[in-house]
Amino acid sequence: MRRLSVALLLAAGCIHGAPRRDDRVIRSIAQQERWAQDAVAARPTRSQLDAIRSGDYQAVGRARAELKRLVQAIDRGTWIRNTTAELLADDQDPYFIAAFDRAGRVRSEAVQAADELAGALAETKGGLTIGDLKPAFEAIHKAQGSEDRIARLPPRAGGIRLALSPLPVPRPFIATAARLAARNPELARELDRLPPEDAALIRARLADVDRGREEQRRAEAPPAPAATPPVPAPEEAPPGAPGEPREAEAPSPTLTIANDAAALLAKRTPRSITLREDGLFELSYDDAEYLVDPNGKLVRKEAHQR
Repeated sequence: MRRLSVALLLAAGCIHGAPRRDDRVIRSIAQQERWAQDAVAARPTRSQLDAIRSGDYQAVGRARAELKRLVQAIDRGTWIRNTTAELLADDQDPYFIAAFDRAGRVRSEAVQAADELAGALAETKGGLTIGDLKPAFEAIHKAQGSEDRIARLPPRAGGIRLALSPLPVPRPFIATAARLAARNPELARELDRLPPEDAALIRARLADVDRGREEQRRAEAPPAPAATPPVPAPEEAPPGAPGEPREAEAPSPTLTIANDAAALLAKRTPRSITLREDGLFELSYDDAEYLVDPNGKLVRKEAHQR
């Protein structure tokens, strides 16, 4: 009797053709796809992102709600790809193939939009926390796990494999979380609530942010003034017509510590330094008197008179 029942079922299948697709699954796929596309279509414009960065209260409030919708869109795209990949194992329906590929594209757009929006929220005070980013990191991990499983699926008829939809590189939301932790060190403690891999990437990026800030501070610091030699005053034009004899200039009353004078002073300190009437400077030592001109050049050495 059991064999007869199975035979009747098989015969019924031959008469009525292949089993019909489950319309409930198709409706669910279409609904999830529509919600994901709506979230991507409502992504903030450039002017709206600028308003968020400026701290506009209403713009920030709308952006936080939109970020949640975009993260949900990432999960919706992952669910569609997982579901259609399972259905395609038994049914090579073109609808499922097209839905599988569209889900990859809309998920990529949702990831890009969510990462950009999170970055804008991170630039305004109180716009975002590390906890707000946790669902986004979880969505990225689920998407990556899905792509890893799809890559291991056996090829379909004819050796055709399902097209992968790789996630962006570098990993989304890492730079945003690092900027948040850099601005508010207290938020760094929330990193432990994230998956260890993400927390490690954020801390590495945080070190780069700190190093970049230090280099920028050094670049913006005014350079130290360079020591410049004194510029000698220009000589005044001699009175009278060219070639007319002029009075000899008075000797300089200042001794320049250079040349021989510098060498003498480097060796030992004189008992006294005296400006003589002839314009020479007398460096008095125990053994002799050293006469130098105002430029520090030794003119002569005179022994003490006994």
